[in-house]
Amino acid sequence: MEFMSNLGGGSQADRPSLFELIAQDKMREMLEPALRYVIAVYAQRYPRYLIRIVNRYEEFYAVLMFFVERHYLREYGASFAENFYGLKRVRAPRVVKQAKVNIDDESVASAAAAAVVSSMPGSNKLQERDIRKSLLFLIGLPYVKCKLDEYYEKISGGEAARLFGDEFTQEEEDLTGQPFLVRSKAMAIKAFKKGYPYVNALYQLSILVHYIGYLYNKTPFYSPWLRLIGIEVKRMSAADYREIQQKAKRVPKRTSNSLIESIQNNVLGLLSGSLDFLKVLLPMSIFFFKFLEWWYQSDYYRKSSTAGDSAEVPPPERVKPHPDGIPLPRAANTCPVCLKTITNPTALSSGYVYCYPCAYKQVEDHGRCPVTLMHCRTDDLRKLYNDAGM
Repeated sequence: MEFMSNLGGGSQADRPSLFELIAQDKMREMLEPALRYVIAVYAQRYPRYLIRIVNRYEEFYAVLMFFVERHYLREYGASFAENFYGLKRVRAPRVVKQAKVNIDDESVASAAAAAVVSSMPGSNKLQERDIRKSLLFLIGLPYVKCKLDEYYEKISGGEAARLFGDEFTQEEEDLTGQPFLVRSKAMAIKAFKKGYPYVNALYQLSILVHYIGYLYNKTPFYSPWLRLIGIEVKRMSAADYREIQQKAKRVPKRTSNSLIESIQNNVLGLLSGSLDFLKVLLPMSIFFFKFLEWWYQSDYYRKSSTAGDSAEVPPPERVKPHPDGIPLPRAANTCPVCLKTITNPTALSSGYVYCYPCAYKQVEDHGRCPVTLMHCRTDDLRKLYNDAGM
Protein backbone atom coordinates (compact mmCIF):
# COMPACT_ATOMS: atom_id res chain seq x y z
CA MET A 1 0.00 0.00 0.00
CA GLU A 2 2.89 2.37 0.68
CA PHE A 3 4.14 1.73 -2.86
CA MET A 4 0.71 2.40 -4.33
CA SER A 5 0.31 5.65 -2.41
CA ASN A 6 3.67 6.89 -3.69
CA LEU A 7 3.26 5.63 -7.24
CA GLY A 8 4.32 8.39 -9.56
CA GLY A 9 6.02 10.32 -6.78
CA GLY A 10 9.53 9.17 -7.64
CA SER A 11 12.38 10.50 -5.59
CA GLN A 12 10.79 13.92 -5.10
CA ALA A 13 9.46 14.10 -1.56
CA ASP A 14 7.32 17.17 -2.25
CA ARG A 15 5.62 15.62 -5.30
CA PRO A 16 2.20 14.24 -4.28
CA SER A 17 0.97 11.00 -5.73
CA LEU A 18 -1.82 10.93 -8.28
CA PHE A 19 -4.10 9.23 -5.75
CA GLU A 20 -3.78 12.17 -3.33
CA LEU A 21 -4.62 14.64 -6.09
CA ILE A 22 -7.63 12.64 -7.28
CA ALA A 23 -8.82 12.26 -3.67
CA GLN A 24 -8.83 16.01 -3.08
CA ASP A 25 -10.60 16.55 -6.41
CA LYS A 26 -13.30 14.05 -5.43
CA MET A 27 -13.66 15.72 -2.05
CA ARG A 28 -14.29 19.06 -3.74
CA GLU A 29 -16.89 17.45 -6.01
CA MET A 30 -18.71 15.85 -3.05
CA LEU A 31 -19.09 19.11 -1.15
CA GLU A 32 -21.60 20.50 -3.66
CA PRO A 33 -24.25 17.70 -3.50
CA ALA A 34 -23.80 17.33 0.28
CA LEU A 35 -24.53 21.00 0.91
CA ARG A 36 -27.41 20.89 -1.59
CA TYR A 37 -29.00 18.00 0.34
CA VAL A 38 -28.71 19.79 3.69
CA ILE A 39 -30.25 22.99 2.32
CA ALA A 40 -33.06 21.07 0.58
CA VAL A 41 -33.96 19.31 3.85
CA TYR A 42 -34.14 22.53 5.83
CA ALA A 43 -35.96 24.29 2.98
CA GLN A 44 -38.89 21.97 3.57
CA ARG A 45 -39.20 23.32 7.12
CA TYR A 46 -38.34 26.95 6.37
CA PRO A 47 -39.40 27.52 2.74
CA ARG A 48 -39.83 31.25 3.21
CA TYR A 49 -36.10 31.72 3.86
CA LEU A 50 -34.44 28.95 1.87
CA ILE A 51 -36.60 28.30 -1.19
CA ARG A 52 -34.81 31.02 -3.17
CA ILE A 53 -31.44 29.48 -2.34
CA VAL A 54 -32.68 26.09 -3.52
CA ASN A 55 -33.93 27.57 -6.79
CA ARG A 56 -30.61 29.36 -7.42
CA TYR A 57 -28.34 26.88 -5.72
CA GLU A 58 -25.57 26.87 -8.35
CA GLU A 59 -25.11 30.63 -8.02
CA PHE A 60 -25.28 30.46 -4.22
CA TYR A 61 -22.68 27.68 -4.07
CA ALA A 62 -20.36 29.50 -6.49
CA VAL A 63 -20.46 32.70 -4.41
CA LEU A 64 -19.95 30.77 -1.17
CA MET A 65 -17.00 28.79 -2.50
CA PHE A 66 -15.51 31.95 -3.98
CA PHE A 67 -15.00 33.41 -0.50
CA VAL A 68 -13.86 30.07 0.95
CA GLU A 69 -11.34 29.33 -1.80
CA ARG A 70 -10.03 32.90 -1.87
CA HIS A 71 -9.40 32.79 1.87
CA TYR A 72 -7.47 29.52 1.67
CA LEU A 73 -5.50 30.59 -1.40
CA ARG A 74 -4.42 33.80 0.31
CA GLU A 75 -3.71 32.34 3.73
CA TYR A 76 -2.36 28.89 2.86
CA GLY A 77 -1.53 29.03 -0.86
CA ALA A 78 -3.93 26.18 -1.63
CA SER A 79 -7.59 25.46 -2.20
CA PHE A 80 -9.73 24.18 0.65
CA ALA A 81 -9.50 20.53 -0.43
CA GLU A 82 -5.77 20.78 -1.19
CA ASN A 83 -5.04 22.29 2.21
CA PHE A 84 -7.12 19.55 3.85
CA TYR A 85 -4.80 16.95 2.27
CA GLY A 86 -1.63 18.88 3.16
CA LEU A 87 -0.98 20.21 -0.35
CA LYS A 88 -0.07 23.64 -1.65
CA ARG A 89 0.08 25.50 -4.94
CA VAL A 90 3.33 26.96 -6.24
CA ARG A 91 4.23 28.78 -9.39
CA ALA A 92 5.88 26.56 -11.97
CA PRO A 93 9.58 27.43 -12.46
CA ARG A 94 10.17 29.57 -15.48
CA VAL A 95 12.83 28.70 -18.02
CA VAL A 96 14.75 31.82 -19.00
CA LYS A 97 16.52 31.50 -22.33
CA GLN A 98 19.84 33.34 -22.51
CA ALA A 99 21.63 34.38 -25.66
CA LYS A 100 24.89 32.66 -26.61
CA VAL A 101 27.93 34.79 -25.73
CA ASN A 102 31.15 34.34 -27.68
CA ILE A 103 33.91 35.41 -25.34
CA ASP A 104 36.98 33.21 -26.00
CA ASP A 105 37.02 30.23 -23.61
CA GLU A 106 33.68 31.08 -21.96
CA SER A 107 31.63 30.47 -25.12
CA VAL A 108 31.14 26.79 -24.30
CA ALA A 109 29.96 27.60 -20.79
CA SER A 110 27.51 30.16 -22.13
CA ALA A 111 26.11 27.66 -24.60
CA ALA A 112 25.66 25.07 -21.84
CA ALA A 113 23.72 27.63 -19.78
CA ALA A 114 21.22 28.33 -22.56
CA ALA A 115 18.32 27.35 -20.24
CA VAL A 116 18.51 28.71 -16.70
CA VAL A 117 15.71 28.16 -14.20
CA SER A 118 14.81 31.16 -12.15
CA SER A 119 15.12 30.14 -8.51
CA MET A 120 14.88 33.37 -6.56
CA PRO A 121 13.76 32.80 -2.96
CA GLY A 122 10.01 33.17 -2.64
CA SER A 123 9.50 33.39 -6.40
CA ASN A 124 7.34 30.25 -6.45
CA LYS A 125 4.72 31.58 -4.04
CA LEU A 126 1.33 32.52 -5.41
CA GLN A 127 0.85 36.12 -6.44
CA GLU A 128 -2.47 37.94 -6.59
CA ARG A 129 -2.82 37.26 -10.31
CA ASP A 130 -2.18 33.56 -9.69
CA ILE A 131 -4.96 33.56 -7.09
CA ARG A 132 -7.36 35.14 -9.56
CA LYS A 133 -6.48 32.56 -12.20
CA SER A 134 -6.91 29.75 -9.68
CA LEU A 135 -10.33 31.07 -8.66
CA LEU A 136 -11.34 31.22 -12.32
CA PHE A 137 -10.70 27.50 -12.79
CA LEU A 138 -11.79 26.43 -9.30
CA ILE A 139 -15.12 28.30 -9.36
CA GLY A 140 -15.83 29.64 -12.83
CA LEU A 141 -15.08 26.57 -14.94
CA PRO A 142 -17.18 24.10 -12.86
CA TYR A 143 -20.07 26.59 -12.79
CA VAL A 144 -20.03 27.06 -16.57
CA LYS A 145 -19.79 23.31 -17.19
CA CYS A 146 -22.68 22.66 -14.79
CA LYS A 147 -24.87 25.13 -16.67
CA LEU A 148 -23.88 23.62 -20.03
CA ASP A 149 -24.67 20.12 -18.77
CA GLU A 150 -28.09 21.26 -17.52
CA TYR A 151 -28.88 22.95 -20.82
CA TYR A 152 -27.82 19.90 -22.82
CA GLU A 153 -29.99 17.66 -20.64
CA LYS A 154 -32.91 20.02 -21.21
CA ILE A 155 -32.71 20.13 -25.02
CA SER A 156 -31.72 16.48 -25.51
CA GLY A 157 -34.54 14.92 -23.48
CA GLY A 158 -32.46 13.83 -20.49
CA GLU A 159 -32.02 10.28 -19.24
CA ALA A 160 -35.32 9.09 -20.74
CA ALA A 161 -34.14 9.93 -24.26
CA ARG A 162 -30.90 7.99 -23.72
CA LEU A 163 -32.78 4.96 -22.41
CA PHE A 164 -35.80 4.86 -24.72
CA GLY A 165 -34.52 6.59 -27.83
CA ASP A 166 -36.01 9.42 -29.88
CA GLU A 167 -39.47 8.89 -28.44
CA PHE A 168 -38.69 11.32 -25.61
CA THR A 169 -36.63 13.85 -27.58
CA GLN A 170 -38.11 17.19 -28.48
CA GLU A 171 -39.42 17.33 -32.03
CA GLU A 172 -37.85 19.93 -34.29
CA GLU A 173 -40.26 22.61 -35.40
CA ASP A 174 -40.72 23.61 -39.01
CA LEU A 175 -39.10 27.04 -39.21
CA THR A 176 -40.00 27.75 -42.82
CA GLY A 177 -41.06 31.36 -43.10
CA GLN A 178 -39.88 32.26 -39.62
CA PRO A 179 -37.74 35.40 -38.99
CA PHE A 180 -33.98 35.17 -39.41
CA LEU A 181 -33.27 35.49 -35.67
CA VAL A 182 -35.62 32.60 -34.83
CA ARG A 183 -34.01 30.36 -37.47
CA SER A 184 -30.52 31.36 -36.31
CA LYS A 185 -31.34 30.53 -32.71
CA ALA A 186 -32.78 27.14 -33.70
CA MET A 187 -29.69 26.34 -35.79
CA ALA A 188 -27.42 27.32 -32.89
CA ILE A 189 -29.34 25.04 -30.51
CA LYS A 190 -29.14 22.18 -33.00
CA ALA A 191 -25.39 22.69 -33.45
CA PHE A 192 -24.88 22.78 -29.69
CA LYS A 193 -26.91 19.59 -29.25
CA LYS A 194 -24.76 17.72 -31.77
CA GLY A 195 -21.40 19.23 -30.87
CA TYR A 196 -21.47 19.37 -27.08
CA PRO A 197 -20.96 15.61 -26.54
CA TYR A 198 -17.72 15.80 -28.55
CA VAL A 199 -16.55 18.86 -26.64
CA ASN A 200 -17.32 17.13 -23.35
CA ALA A 201 -15.42 14.04 -24.53
CA LEU A 202 -12.36 16.18 -25.34
CA TYR A 203 -12.69 17.82 -21.93
CA GLN A 204 -12.63 14.48 -20.12
CA LEU A 205 -9.92 13.07 -22.42
CA SER A 206 -7.57 15.99 -21.70
CA ILE A 207 -7.92 15.33 -17.98
CA LEU A 208 -7.25 11.60 -18.47
CA VAL A 209 -4.15 12.29 -20.59
CA HIS A 210 -2.71 14.56 -17.90
CA TYR A 211 -3.48 11.95 -15.24
CA ILE A 212 -1.50 9.33 -17.16
CA GLY A 213 1.33 11.75 -17.92
CA TYR A 214 1.59 12.77 -14.27
CA LEU A 215 1.42 9.16 -13.10
CA TYR A 216 4.47 8.25 -15.19
CA ASN A 217 6.33 11.47 -14.35
CA LYS A 218 6.07 12.89 -17.86
CA THR A 219 4.58 16.19 -16.75
CA PRO A 220 4.50 18.17 -13.47
CA PHE A 221 0.85 19.13 -14.10
CA TYR A 222 -1.90 16.64 -13.33
CA SER A 223 -4.55 18.94 -14.83
CA PRO A 224 -4.65 20.84 -18.13
CA TRP A 225 -5.95 23.91 -16.32
CA LEU A 226 -2.92 24.01 -14.01
CA ARG A 227 -0.69 23.77 -17.07
CA LEU A 228 -2.57 26.66 -18.64
CA ILE A 229 -2.04 28.98 -15.66
CA GLY A 230 1.45 27.64 -14.84
CA ILE A 231 0.82 26.33 -11.31
CA GLU A 232 1.98 23.06 -9.75
CA VAL A 233 0.63 21.24 -6.70
CA LYS A 234 3.19 20.16 -4.09
CA ARG A 235 3.18 18.63 -0.63
CA MET A 236 3.50 21.00 2.28
CA SER A 237 6.81 20.71 4.11
CA ALA A 238 7.60 21.19 7.78
CA ALA A 239 8.85 24.66 6.93
CA ASP A 240 5.46 25.52 5.45
CA TYR A 241 3.64 24.44 8.61
CA ARG A 242 6.06 26.44 10.77
CA GLU A 243 5.56 29.48 8.56
CA ILE A 244 1.77 29.24 8.92
CA GLN A 245 2.05 28.97 12.71
CA GLN A 246 4.44 31.92 12.91
CA LYS A 247 2.19 33.93 10.64
CA ALA A 248 -0.77 33.28 12.94
CA LYS A 249 1.26 34.37 15.97
CA ARG A 250 2.51 37.52 14.26
CA VAL A 251 -0.96 38.74 13.33
CA PRO A 252 -1.31 42.07 15.18
CA LYS A 253 -4.52 42.93 16.92
CA ARG A 254 -6.16 45.78 15.09
CA THR A 255 -6.95 48.70 17.33
CA SER A 256 -9.44 51.30 16.28
CA ASN A 257 -10.82 54.39 17.89
CA SER A 258 -14.29 54.25 16.35
CA LEU A 259 -16.99 51.75 17.22
CA ILE A 260 -17.72 50.96 13.55
CA GLU A 261 -14.11 50.00 12.83
CA SER A 262 -14.01 47.87 15.97
CA ILE A 263 -17.16 45.99 14.93
CA GLN A 264 -15.80 45.57 11.42
CA ASN A 265 -12.52 44.12 12.69
CA ASN A 266 -14.34 41.71 15.00
CA VAL A 267 -16.62 40.53 12.18
CA LEU A 268 -13.67 39.99 9.81
CA GLY A 269 -11.80 38.08 12.50
CA LEU A 270 -14.87 35.93 13.21
CA LEU A 271 -15.33 35.13 9.50
CA SER A 272 -11.66 34.24 9.10
CA GLY A 273 -11.78 31.95 12.12
CA SER A 274 -14.98 30.32 10.84
CA LEU A 275 -13.37 29.56 7.48
CA ASP A 276 -10.33 28.08 9.20
CA PHE A 277 -12.63 25.96 11.39
CA LEU A 278 -13.98 24.23 8.26
CA LYS A 279 -10.93 21.94 8.33
CA VAL A 280 -12.07 20.65 11.71
CA LEU A 281 -15.81 20.81 11.02
CA LEU A 282 -15.65 18.68 7.87
CA PRO A 283 -14.21 15.47 9.40
CA MET A 284 -16.46 15.92 12.45
CA SER A 285 -19.55 16.19 10.24
CA ILE A 286 -18.51 13.15 8.21
CA PHE A 287 -18.12 11.12 11.40
CA PHE A 288 -21.46 12.40 12.72
CA PHE A 289 -23.41 11.52 9.55
CA LYS A 290 -21.76 8.11 9.35
CA PHE A 291 -22.76 7.50 12.96
CA LEU A 292 -26.38 8.45 12.17
CA GLU A 293 -26.36 6.18 9.14
CA TRP A 294 -25.10 3.29 11.26
CA TRP A 295 -27.62 4.05 14.02
CA TYR A 296 -30.69 4.05 11.78
CA GLN A 297 -29.58 0.77 10.20
CA SER A 298 -28.67 -0.97 13.45
CA ASP A 299 -30.74 -3.34 15.56
CA TYR A 300 -30.66 -0.90 18.48
CA TYR A 301 -32.74 1.61 16.55
CA ARG A 302 -35.19 -1.06 15.38
CA LYS A 303 -35.69 -2.33 18.93
CA SER A 304 -36.19 1.14 20.34
CA SER A 305 -38.63 2.10 17.59
CA THR A 306 -40.67 -1.11 17.94
CA ALA A 307 -40.72 -0.71 21.71
CA GLY A 308 -42.15 2.76 21.33
CA ASP A 309 -44.78 1.59 18.85
CA SER A 310 -46.02 -1.16 21.14
CA ALA A 311 -47.30 1.36 23.70
CA GLU A 312 -50.60 2.73 22.41
CA VAL A 313 -51.07 6.42 22.94
CA PRO A 314 -54.67 7.32 23.89
CA PRO A 315 -56.37 9.80 21.55
CA PRO A 316 -56.69 13.36 22.85
CA GLU A 317 -60.00 14.64 24.13
CA ARG A 318 -62.20 16.20 21.50
CA VAL A 319 -62.29 19.98 21.60
CA LYS A 320 -65.88 21.16 22.03
CA PRO A 321 -67.30 23.96 19.85
CA HIS A 322 -67.15 27.42 21.40
CA PRO A 323 -70.45 29.22 22.00
CA ASP A 324 -69.17 32.26 20.06
CA GLY A 325 -67.90 30.13 17.16
CA ILE A 326 -69.76 29.27 14.00
CA PRO A 327 -72.22 26.37 14.40
CA LEU A 328 -71.49 22.92 13.01
CA PRO A 329 -73.56 21.78 10.04
CA ARG A 330 -75.74 18.67 10.30
CA ALA A 331 -73.97 16.73 7.53
CA ALA A 332 -70.48 15.50 8.37
CA ASN A 333 -69.18 16.16 4.82
CA THR A 334 -70.24 19.84 4.85
CA CYS A 335 -67.74 22.64 5.46
CA PRO A 336 -68.75 24.77 8.48
CA VAL A 337 -67.56 27.95 6.74
CA CYS A 338 -68.96 27.80 3.19
CA LEU A 339 -71.72 25.25 4.02
CA LYS A 340 -70.87 23.28 0.86
CA THR A 341 -69.55 19.77 0.36
CA ILE A 342 -65.94 19.68 1.54
CA THR A 343 -63.41 19.74 -1.28
CA ASN A 344 -59.71 19.24 -0.65
CA PRO A 345 -60.39 18.41 3.03
CA THR A 346 -58.01 20.00 5.52
CA ALA A 347 -57.94 19.56 9.30
CA LEU A 348 -56.83 22.08 11.90
CA SER A 349 -55.14 21.28 15.19
CA SER A 350 -58.58 21.44 16.83
CA GLY A 351 -59.60 18.33 14.89
CA TYR A 352 -62.33 19.87 12.71
CA VAL A 353 -62.22 19.56 8.92
CA TYR A 354 -62.85 22.32 6.38
CA CYS A 355 -62.20 23.03 2.73
CA TYR A 356 -58.59 24.05 2.29
CA PRO A 357 -59.31 27.60 1.00
CA CYS A 358 -61.77 28.20 3.84
CA ALA A 359 -59.41 26.90 6.53
CA TYR A 360 -56.43 28.80 5.19
CA LYS A 361 -58.29 32.11 4.93
CA GLN A 362 -59.81 31.78 8.41
CA VAL A 363 -56.45 30.98 10.05
CA GLU A 364 -54.59 33.63 8.08
CA ASP A 365 -57.13 36.37 8.86
CA HIS A 366 -58.09 35.49 12.45
CA GLY A 367 -55.42 33.03 13.65
CA ARG A 368 -57.91 30.60 15.17
CA CYS A 369 -60.31 27.76 14.42
CA PRO A 370 -63.72 29.24 13.46
CA VAL A 371 -65.64 26.53 15.37
CA THR A 372 -63.67 26.22 18.63
CA LEU A 373 -61.87 29.60 18.51
CA MET A 374 -58.71 27.62 19.33
CA HIS A 375 -55.48 29.41 18.39
CA CYS A 376 -54.05 27.99 15.13
CA ARG A 377 -51.37 28.81 12.57
CA THR A 378 -51.09 28.12 8.87
CA ASP A 379 -48.39 25.56 9.71
CA ASP A 380 -51.07 23.57 11.58
CA LEU A 381 -53.05 22.86 8.40
CA ARG A 382 -53.07 19.14 7.61
CA LYS A 383 -54.48 17.80 4.35
CA LEU A 384 -56.55 14.60 4.54
CA TYR A 385 -56.50 11.80 1.95
CA ASN A 386 -59.13 9.14 1.37
CA ASP A 387 -57.78 5.58 1.41
CA ALA A 388 -60.56 4.51 -0.93
CA GLY A 389 -58.85 6.35 -3.79
CA MET A 390 -60.67 9.66 -4.12
